[in-house]
Amino acid sequence: MNLHVWQRDLQASILTASDQIQQPLNQGSISREREIAVYSDAYFLRLAEALQTNYPALFQILGDDDFYNLARDYIAAYPSSHPSIRWFGEQLATFLLQAEPYASVAIFAELAAFEWALRHTVDAADAPLMTLENLQAIPAGDWGQLSFKLHPSLSILSLQWNAPKVWQALMAEEAPPEPQSFPQPYLVWRKPDLTINWRSANPAEIHALNLLASGANFSSICEALLSDDINDVPLTVAGFLRTWIKQGLITAA
Repeated sequence: MNLHVWQRDLQASILTASDQIQQPLNQGSISREREIAVYSDAYFLRLAEALQTNYPALFQILGDDDFYNLARDYIAAYPSSHPSIRWFGEQLATFLLQAEPYASVAIFAELAAFEWALRHTVDAADAPLMTLENLQAIPAGDWGQLSFKLHPSLSILSLQWNAPKVWQALMAEEAPPEPQSFPQPYLVWRKPDLTINWRSANPAEIHALNLLASGANFSSICEALLSDDINDVPLTVAGFLRTWIKQGLITAA
């Protein structure tokens, strides 16, 4: 028996819940089809459990049956491909945005995006943080060329619904508010004390953060924000920078 072929066929059998094994095997008291079904069910349940862990609020909204139906649909569309199960579910927000019947309830996708951002903060890479003392040590003449990197745990979300409020109520075991259109950018990140934090942000701050993420320097950010109808752009951007440093959003490297 070719072990590689047998392993390949067994994997295919588990993934498709059907007998794909071409080579004969010793038959025990349990049929091969039943054995494959046991492994296939266990595989699905483990992945569904991972989804439930990463998306607890979505699980509460859908309930057991609908959530497990969602899990089957998602697994079919996005089979697990990463060695770590931690990354299973990364594309759930995209799936919910595109696949019916889930796409007809737009807040599902945004709730998933918000929960994934929260989950990302837990094991995102660490990085040394910029401090106000570091900033004050920079000569004033060098400010125009300053550029910074965002902390790896930071996610920038542009949400159109009240998904954070729905999540907050569900996690507090309270009745969630009805889905409402509520366009608002949010920042989600891990604070220096290792706690998860999130807050809303105004469009100008999001614009500046996106420019920062693209590698723009202080001067370029100020120039770009002139179109945002801000009275004192350098002062505003300096205020943003001070807030980002105090909240642990900017790295020192």
